[in-house]
Amino acid sequence: MSSPHRNPSLGIFYMCLYAISQAGVWALVRYLSDDMSTETLFFFRNFLGVATVVPLMMRDGLKLFHTKRPGMHLVRAAAAFIGGLSIFYAVGHAPLSTVVAITFSAPVFAAVWAITVGKETFSVARIAAILTGFGGVLIVVNPSASGTSTGIAAALVAAIATAAAFISVKALSSTEKSATLLGLPFLLLLPASLLLASFNWTTPSWTDLIPLVAMGFGFSAAQFFMAKAFAAADASDVLPFDFVRILVASGMGVYFFSEQFDLTTIAGGLVILSAAIFSARASVKDAKANAAR
Repeated sequence: MSSPHRNPSLGIFYMCLYAISQAGVWALVRYLSDDMSTETLFFFRNFLGVATVVPLMMRDGLKLFHTKRPGMHLVRAAAAFIGGLSIFYAVGHAPLSTVVAITFSAPVFAAVWAITVGKETFSVARIAAILTGFGGVLIVVNPSASGTSTGIAAALVAAIATAAAFISVKALSSTEKSATLLGLPFLLLLPASLLLASFNWTTPSWTDLIPLVAMGFGFSAAQFFMAKAFAAADASDVLPFDFVRILVASGMGVYFFSEQFDLTTIAGGLVILSAAIFSARASVKDAKANAAR
């Protein structure tokens, strides 16, 4: 049951803004991938992301870096590094709608991580949701597709790594400040991504600067909209509207990159997202049942 202080309509509005802006960001990444290497794009994403941390550094100073669990932060940073680099590669080497559909499976993989690594209890409903999610992934990952196998594989790696990042954030949130959770990853990722980019550096052209800056700040805007959505309403109220992301991404792929509108991918994405929503609800029910024991 939703809190009386929640505003589902506002949450849905922000979730739609998140879906549209996130799809737009991936379209920019796809566009820039024609001129710039994956490694360079990933570095600039982290470089511009640090700009969002500067106000926190000015406010908190060195306190921003105080942590009781440095090892877990490194685990989270490693997962974010692998996941971020993988999805940047995937967007440049597979249809946008396919990549977005596969990213819907991150919460499903997170449930698997929580059960296997986190030793969380599980119900038949939760297992059914996980299996349904994997079924949706099989629908999206079309074995007959040609020329996109590496991109699809990278998208799956990104979803698994993102799930690991979700679990680490959940573990860290019990002891760490929100500012540390937000700012520290960028500061850990920046030098690592710079080192990687130095091996395959491509200098952006003047015409690439505007979309490059738009990409960097677009990521921050999307995260802001998502945070506002979950602050305004329960996840079960707003998550279904994340489906707007695959619709917008499909439209952009068709219009800007001459991709085909694939109804199978749309259907698979719907199955995955539905499974993720059902898994989240089952997780909440499991937690309440355990608390009542």
